[in-house]
Amino acid sequence: MLTLDREETKSALNYDDLNSSIKDTLAVIDQFELQAVELFRIMHDEQIYRIAGYKNFSKYCQGELYMYGGYRRINQLLGASKVIVAAGELGLQIKNERQARPLLRLVKEPEKLIAAIRLALSSNPNPSESDFAAAANIVAPIPKGKKQFLQEPLVPKNAITISSPEHPRYGQSGVIVADAPN
Repeated sequence: MLTLDREETKSALNYDDLNSSIKDTLAVIDQFELQAVELFRIMHDEQIYRIAGYKNFSKYCQGELYMYGGYRRINQLLGASKVIVAAGELGLQIKNERQARPLLRLVKEPEKLIAAIRLALSSNPNPSESDFAAAANIVAPIPKGKKQFLQEPLVPKNAITISSPEHPRYGQSGVIVADAPN
């Protein structure tokens, strides 16, 4: 990773070095997310969250890990882990959760999962999320009439209005990111 001193000028920055450093940093973030999955699995399987008074894993994630995406994000990472494990050696070709997401529906059919990964790799040596999604749809097309949501539904723009006069955003409408719980 490239570390920059704020005193350096723009002219001293090299595009290739900076771009490479950005990509390396993002790759490390993806790697650490996937490494954290084993810790999530232990917390879940051993129900260690109950020691802190949480009734279930979902409540633990929302209470303690909300700033990291909460239960939804942790669930995505656990799903990616399932894909990587089910794919065996080919699972190493999956670099982040986004690439694993379209393959998750194939986890219960490892031969189709492996075929989809191989197909994605044959069309692109560094497959993207869309490459894996296209390969999964070729190997195991989604039957007509069965909806497959690739994107979660968005909250309507004016779905929330702050109605408490004590709140600093009183009267505002729109999608509002919740403040951290007390």
